[in-house]
Amino acid sequence: MNIDRLLNLPMKFWFSAGILFIALVFNILSVFLAYRRLDEMETRLSKCKLVTFSKGFWGNSIRGRMVRLCVVMSTVAMPWWNIKRGTVDRQQVQDFPRGLKRVLQGMTIGGIIFMSVAIADTFYKWLSA
Repeated sequence: MNIDRLLNLPMKFWFSAGILFIALVFNILSVFLAYRRLDEMETRLSKCKLVTFSKGFWGNSIRGRMVRLCVVMSTVAMPWWNIKRGTVDRQQVQDFPRGLKRVLQGMTIGGIIFMSVAIADTFYKWLSA
């Protein structure tokens, strides 16, 4: 295969490849956080009913750890939603480490952008067919 042929592929291919690469990076980061930092994050949120319930309910499998990471992510990235319901302790969320909070918020925003692009691409294919 010639390198010129690879570099002259349509822009849609490079856009799709870039989106898939970003999704791969998010998945690798999620698995890393689920296995290396999840217990620390749950300890910092020990007064939050939402986090303690999910820890007991979902267990320690890979699926359970990923769901528990999503619960911690929603607790930290969108605290106003859960504070209104009374399932999150406001002080613990405010005391959560700023760097880790930014990573979780970035992953949430990245997931929203990824889903928006995937839905828009699906609608584009559906309408252009």
